[in-house]
Amino acid sequence: MMGIIFLLTIITDSIKIRRGENLSQITAKLYAHKIIQHPFWFKVWAKVTGSERKIKAGYYEFKKPSSIRETLKTLVQGKSIEVKVTIPEGATLKEIKEILIKECDIDGEEFWLFTHNEEYVKKLGINSPSLEGYLYPNSYFFPYGVEVDVAIKKMVREFFNVFTDKLKERAKEIGFTMEEAVILASLIEEEAVYDYEKPIISGVYHNRLKKDILLQCDATIQYILPKRKPNLTYSDLKIDSKYNTYIYKGLPPTPICSPGKGAIISALYPVNTDYLYFVAKGDGTHEFSRTLKEHNLKKIKIKKERWGE
Repeated sequence: MMGIIFLLTIITDSIKIRRGENLSQITAKLYAHKIIQHPFWFKVWAKVTGSERKIKAGYYEFKKPSSIRETLKTLVQGKSIEVKVTIPEGATLKEIKEILIKECDIDGEEFWLFTHNEEYVKKLGINSPSLEGYLYPNSYFFPYGVEVDVAIKKMVREFFNVFTDKLKERAKEIGFTMEEAVILASLIEEEAVYDYEKPIISGVYHNRLKKDILLQCDATIQYILPKRKPNLTYSDLKIDSKYNTYIYKGLPPTPICSPGKGAIISALYPVNTDYLYFVAKGDGTHEFSRTLKEHNLKKIKIKKERWGE
């Protein structure tokens, strides 16, 4: 006689409890997801047991339905499941902060204080006034509500996994510190759309640095503007800031974004070229030139092609 097999399916659901949410908001969320069946008694039990003040923000997975006791135990213990957080190449500290607030509910003000504390940054092995450029762009798994310090240190560790001792030695060979290499890499990251152009753009910047020519990197201007512009104006190029590479020679004071491995390698291993200029064609690629005259002619040509002028 053939036996009968019963399959028991356990239904679960995940919800996020954000910092600052009160008991009523949490209860409503749990009830809406059908995790609890009796919201009134859930609130009563939370208050009677003192659990109301012990509930922790987090990303939780529950069986549907769960008992009041089990649900509160999970929320009080704070056993949050992890969320995937992706930091894209070229992200700035401001953008990383917003991503972590949205995905992990971190304290944005605390993040800013940590990343701009020069003493804290130095303890992490970085000689820079901030962590701009050193929170490595990658995908991470963090507990929802992760402590700011924990998240920062994990991203910095990933940076040093990429910027190895071998690359530090290479930086010395070409007369750069690690920090200078990252600054240059951030400019390359922002200017290049396609990976194959990164070493060429790097070659241009290396040539200009050697010849003590202004870098004239548009991305450094965008960095100091309150909001990114589709096109820079003449007045933008006159802004008095150490990040304005149209006014001040050499590299800006810090990176302007978090560069990926491709940009870092390109900064350290530039193409050997005599190009001194490049201009965007509008399709993500660039035209490269050796002389200012050639550069200006190419700008006119591109302008005519794009706008019919």
